[in-house]
Amino acid sequence: MGICPSCQPGHASAFPKAALAKSNEKQQRNSEERRRSTERLRTFFFGSQEVDTKRKPNHSNWSTRKAYRSKFLRGVNFGKKQELSKYGGLKSKKIGQGTGFFTTAKTRNGHFLVDPEGYAFYSFGVCSVRRDADGREEAFKKVFEGGNDEWAAKSIDLLRSMGFNNIGPWSDDKILRKASNPLPYTKMLNIAQDFGKSIGFTKPGSGHVDFKHHCIPVFHPDFEEFAMKHVKKIVGKLSFDSYCLGFFSDNELPWRRDMLKCYLKLDAKDPNRLVALKWMESKGYIEDAREEKTAHLYETDKGVNMEFLQHVANRYFQVCAKAIKKVAPNHLYLGSRFHGQAKKHTELLKIAGKYVDVVSINWYDTWDPRTKPEWTDMWTTASRKPFLITEFYAKGMDTKLPNKSGAGWVVKTQKDRGIFYEHFVLGLMEHTGCVGFHWFKFMDDWPKNSEKAKMLSNKGILDSNFTPYVELARSQAELNKEGYSILEFLRRS
Repeated sequence: MGICPSCQPGHASAFPKAALAKSNEKQQRNSEERRRSTERLRTFFFGSQEVDTKRKPNHSNWSTRKAYRSKFLRGVNFGKKQELSKYGGLKSKKIGQGTGFFTTAKTRNGHFLVDPEGYAFYSFGVCSVRRDADGREEAFKKVFEGGNDEWAAKSIDLLRSMGFNNIGPWSDDKILRKASNPLPYTKMLNIAQDFGKSIGFTKPGSGHVDFKHHCIPVFHPDFEEFAMKHVKKIVGKLSFDSYCLGFFSDNELPWRRDMLKCYLKLDAKDPNRLVALKWMESKGYIEDAREEKTAHLYETDKGVNMEFLQHVANRYFQVCAKAIKKVAPNHLYLGSRFHGQAKKHTELLKIAGKYVDVVSINWYDTWDPRTKPEWTDMWTTASRKPFLITEFYAKGMDTKLPNKSGAGWVVKTQKDRGIFYEHFVLGLMEHTGCVGFHWFKFMDDWPKNSEKAKMLSNKGILDSNFTPYVELARSQAELNKEGYSILEFLRRS
């Protein structure tokens, strides 16, 4: 009793030959796409450069990888003056009437963001543009005698001089927005994360907050009400601000392939676990939600786990989208920043695409975006939405920082960091589904205590003394300031 005969665990693998044929066909398509990508590279670039890289600083051997740079492009109209709107949109490319807020559009040359005046906008952005002056106010005052206002003005001037046109989350946006020449910005809401904290459901994760048994508590009876109140509290008057590009609901949530197994580990009376059992009953996997032993038989069934993952995702994105669009109906919902395995789940992208305006991806495990067409194409085709790369970086070994934290590539010098930036961004710009990126991040961390100092990494454009890394900044500026000309060339070709 308890198991539906047609729903035996493992039933999804009953047709191995068909599955194998489908897998071989997918591999052939990916191989063909990579071949075409190589041909495009030979057409676009007249040369490349080699960079020594590692995945982790403690790895013994360096690997040499090829990198393409903007100066190697052939056929780009470099030096062409590009007139920009006050928001950073390209005035020569009007693709909308202008709604007074940022929107999206698909043209024959691919997807674009659209600025509030109706001009094509591609995101050249930076995360975490903040003072980070806690515990060293005297050092901050020596550099910025005028305090926060001077810091904001100089930081924006620096970013503009380097061709960056918007600010990512975790920034001091309230201070920056008061500047006389503000940049568009995005905002992090942390809906599930802060709800989890409010009910004692969270624990520390690697680079983000995690949850009990990696379960996002979306089925808790108070989640929907919390989401609405939380969004109202954070957004407030931002719903009227045309410089606010959009909102992220969370960052790097645990969208795990064993989601059902995780939920069944929760306490017996946990409302999220009870909903999981009810869901199994409604699907016919068990005959009664009280059948604990039968339910556990499905813990390792990949098909059932993935189906439940979609159920969780649908609840999460539905609740978040409802709150965001109720409070800020004119702004973009920028997703929850998929990372790791989550960015590979087609069904997850399909669910997200029903609710978000732009899919957001934190992308660290790939040197060249061109080598993963099975991901980049899927992000757009599955979601039917454009995608924004919301984190990437490389760490240089020529600083005193140990570089033990963070998932970015390790390279030898700041010049190599700049080369990686150009190489990665050019790969993104080629894809017609990509509407831009955010580099992580503006400034290296400050070692607030000796323990944290052991884990600090070189992720910033500036060091912790507010000084730019010149060679990195030079590469970023050279590409960004020619960004729209390069984009026009790559998309047209």
